[in-house]
This record gives sequence, structure tokens and C-alpha cells, in this order.
Amino acid sequence: MKKDFMEDLDKYNIDKNDLNRIKDLAADYEDKSEEEIYVEIIRINEEIEKEMSYEEYEALFEKLKTIRPLLNEDQNQKLDFLLKTLKRD
Repeated sequence: MKKDFMEDLDKYNIDKNDLNRIKDLAADYEDKSEEEIYVEIIRINEEIEKEMSYEEYEALFEKLKTIRPLLNEDQNQKLDFLLKTLKRD
């Protein structure tokens, strides 16, 4: 499934540096449990919320919503859960 998703990303107009970062992140987290990943996302969210302006932070979540068409139903449910956890639903 991850490989299909990564191949689908190549079809979109994504900056090569961003695409490489996504691929690196996928490799870093492929052996982690969902719980470990959620905890890490919450930690990172707290850091970036402090570092970004309100507008930058909002734009980040708008970009996150644009990946929905790439996700299957299960992945969309997980994204919903994550956004709810981050109080971004």
C-alpha cells in the first residue's frame, strides 16, 4: 500500500525536494506502530505550532486536507482521527 501511495505522489505536481522529504519520512516511520506515529505527530505539531505564524500553521493544515483524494477510506478515517486529536476537524 505504501509503495502504491508513493507512486501516486509522482503523478502530482509536487516539488522534488518535498517529494524526497515525504519518501524519507515514509522510510523512517515504516516500522513504527500507529500509536508511535500518532505520538510523534502530536509532538511535532506542538513544535511547529510554536514556530509558525498563525497563517502558516493554518496553510499547513489546508495542504494536509488536499491529500484526501490520494487516501483510501481507512486512511481517510485515520486522517479524520488525527485532525480531531489535533483539534483541527
